[in-house]
Amino acid sequence: MAKEKKKEEEFSIEDAMKRIEEINGLLGKEGTSLKDSLALYEEGVLLSEKCRKSLEGIETQIKIIGESDED
Repeated sequence: MAKEKKKEEEFSIEDAMKRIEEINGLLGKEGTSLKDSLALYEEGVLLSEKCRKSLEGIETQIKIIGESDED
């Protein structure tokens, strides 16, 4: 559990988005093998899912802050 928490803290949406952009460029290159393309695609999907979950958590925090401001 502690390892999992540490990984979440190290995750950066900004870094993930940069990597997704890199992956997109690599997938668009001629000569990328099917095997490499599949691995890149899988990495991109996993990163986008992590970004989505992280953004949902941030959205929840913002809602909580907004509700406490109303009190």
